Amino acid sequence: MDQPKYFSSLLGFLLKKEYEKDEDCKSLETLKEMVFSEQDDVTLELIEFTYNKCFEIIQKASYSDMQISTFENIVKESDFTTVQQECLNKFWKVNKKKIHEIIYKTTRFNNSLQKISWRIDVKTKSKEISEINEPVSIVELKLKNTNTNNNNNNKNDLIRFEMDKNQLEETLQQINSIQKHLQAKSL
Repeated sequence: MDQPKYFSSLLGFLLKKEYEKDEDCKSLETLKEMVFSEQDDVTLELIEFTYNKCFEIIQKASYSDMQISTFENIVKESDFTTVQQECLNKFWKVNKKKIHEIIYKTTRFNNSLQKISWRIDVKTKSKEISEINEPVSIVELKLKNTNTNNNNNNKNDLIRFEMDKNQLEETLQQINSIQKHLQAKSL
């Protein structure tokens, strides 16, 4: 398993099975059949041992969003061969962002703000007053529903509302308060 072609195939299988949840990559027996069928010296036990060792390092790196240089140092300290180390480092350089995004998406459980739009309009009348001439802001929030338990997965919701000058000032004060608390917590 010291040939880059085979070791890289093992890593590709790991990516598909563990992160992309590919239905064709259910078991390590499938990996043995697909990649190592012509290699008599590569047993299922060796594949499983190497796979688990790779998965452990990649999982640790992905959950901590490990930088490439740190990953390279950890791989260098492991008992992988030089060829395997090069393959692992290349794999992490190419797939780090993709794996991190997959983990991020699967661990989010709430909606997120996708886009905010606004415009200023002049309110000319209401039910109670026939002529107003008051500026108001019309705000539109586009939310992305990332709830994985919901059947309407990744459904976008649109919220529109109107705010006068006082409501806008109150909202901005609340947002500034949130920002101050976040900054205080990040120190």
